[in-house]
Order: sequence, then C-alpha cells, then structure tokens
Amino acid sequence: MNILMTSSARRIDFVGFFHDALRSVGISGKVITADPEHNAPSLQMGDESYVIPHQTDPRFIDGIFEICRKHKVDCLVPLNDLEVPKISAHKEEFKEMGISVFAPDLPVVNKVRDKGKYRELLKSFDVKAPLSYLNLEDAERALKQKEVFFPLIVKPRNGSASIGIEFVYSVEDMKFAYEHAVKEIKETSLNEATYKKPDDNMIIQEVIEGDKFSVDMFNDLEGNHLASFVRKQLAMRGGDVDRTITVNEPELQAIAKRTGENLGHAGYMNADVYDDGENYYVIDINPRFGGGYSFTHKAGANIPAAIVALAAGKEVKDEWLTQNSDMELARHDVVAQIDANKVKDIFK
Repeated sequence: MNILMTSSARRIDFVGFFHDALRSVGISGKVITADPEHNAPSLQMGDESYVIPHQTDPRFIDGIFEICRKHKVDCLVPLNDLEVPKISAHKEEFKEMGISVFAPDLPVVNKVRDKGKYRELLKSFDVKAPLSYLNLEDAERALKQKEVFFPLIVKPRNGSASIGIEFVYSVEDMKFAYEHAVKEIKETSLNEATYKKPDDNMIIQEVIEGDKFSVDMFNDLEGNHLASFVRKQLAMRGGDVDRTITVNEPELQAIAKRTGENLGHAGYMNADVYDDGENYYVIDINPRFGGGYSFTHKAGANIPAAIVALAAGKEVKDEWLTQNSDMELARHDVVAQIDANKVKDIFK
C-alpha cells in the first residue's frame, strides 16, 4: 500500500506514524510526502518525496494526480485545510483510480469552513457556537441592543493560521480591524480559498472566555463515527498547541460524537472548543488531520493504523481508537538535514 501525505510541511512525526502503521497492520508499502516547499523537513523522511505547486496554483491538483499515477497511490491524506477543498472537489476521480481519500466531501468542507454559519449548522446537533455577525452594521446594532458586549473578535469566515484575527474593545477598534483584515485576506492565500469577496468573508464574533479544548472526530470512509479525542490546551506557540493534557470528559466526547455523526465526514476533523464555565462553544472546525493528533498518538491511540486498515479493507482494532486520559504532553523540536537530492519536483 502506498500512502500519499500532502502539505506534510514540518510533520516529521506523521511520516513516522504511517511507517509504523503499515508495520502494525502487516502491510508493505511506501509513505510518500509532498509539499510546496522544497526544504520542508518532512520531505526528508518520505520514501518518495515531491515538491508540488502551492494550493493556489492551478496545477496543484494535477501534481497530486501525477504522483498518484506514478506510484499507484492507494491512500491520500491531506494535512492542510486550504488544500482540502480542491482535493475534495476531485474525490470521485480519486475513487475511480482506486484511491481512498481521507477527507470530507466538498459540501461538508464548505459548511465547516464557514464560521459565520456555525450557530445555524451546529444548533441541529445540540451544539453551541458563539454569536456571530457578518458585517459591521449588524455588529453595531447588536452592541446598541446589548445583545453582545466587548471584547469581540474580528476574523475571516474561512480563516487559517490566525490570518486576520484581531480582538477589539471599541467600535473604532472594530472598524479598523475589519478593514485591516479585509486587506490582509486580499494579500494572502485565503483570497484564493473561497468564492466570497474579501469584504464578504469576515465575521465579528463574541469572545468566549475560559478553558480551551481540542476536540477530534474520526470517521470511516462511509462517514460512520469511530472515535473522539479530547485534549485541554495548556500552552500555545506560533499558533500551534505546544502543551496539552488528555481528558476523557464525557460531555465533550458527546459533542464530538454528535458532530461527527451529523456531519458524516470521511476521515479526521478537529474542533476548537471553549468552556465558559456553563456551556461548551465550538469556535472552529478544521476539515483535515490536524497536527494536534500527535499528542493523542503519544497517549496511546493509533489513527494512522486505522486509516491503513480502512483503506485495505481490514479490521480496525478498538485499541487504536482510544487514548489514555490525564497525560500531560509537550512538543519538542527535531532538526532535519536538508538533502536537495532527496526531493524531486513533480513537474521536472
């Protein structure tokens, strides 16, 4: 079995997880890595490694197809939320090639990428989301009617990597942050990741104060919910969770299960959830295999093995779908030597 991980970037650990997964399931094969950056550390660890066009490049999907044909790829695992819409839009073509794609269908991707509609989307699952407003006028009206109060957060509806996010404490701050975020969207890859104009790709949202949790949902290829994992975030670094503790909180597990069952997505998704002391609120849902899974893997789960087994039509072991609770975990850096000869450009 050959597994292709796209936008593998710094995820050296994920490459190792999938190498180990092949051995765990008793299947021979290769782990192939692909990334737009020739010096991405993970490219040094793949059995085959390729530089591919950026997600915003029209040739991006052609590069993925070329790798799949060249290496008879069986399983495709995207790792970047901005690439998922393009890959999901071509899922049927990948399936015709015999490739299992561990990413949601495009309608699900579009739903979870639009934070402005979370309350409408999640309400039917009995899951809460913060109050959100799609323009300055609606936010100002809500402030005057005391429906919401400062501080508020201004951010893109389909945001990624903390681009365009600002906390605001006055109407003047809010207007400035709104215009600044619109400008930032125009200058980044977010502008290519949606059909919305930058001015229509903004939300102003109430701030939920309290503990923050990572809540992961894993489904099989038919969208049947298999597992949920919860981690309390203890420290952040550069927009990523740096330190965490695993928790098996029943209410959060139930939120993850209801969300996974109702969305019916294929593969792995991750949500950020805040606890204000009274209720849990879903702030963000990412439609891809998130880097925070590394903590859960260290805590005993083995989702890469489950992915390999599902793609091969083999049994998924229950032990792969659980994590040990109350384990405090922290990231550390690993240095990789960059060997230019290790990496090939898919179009050269």
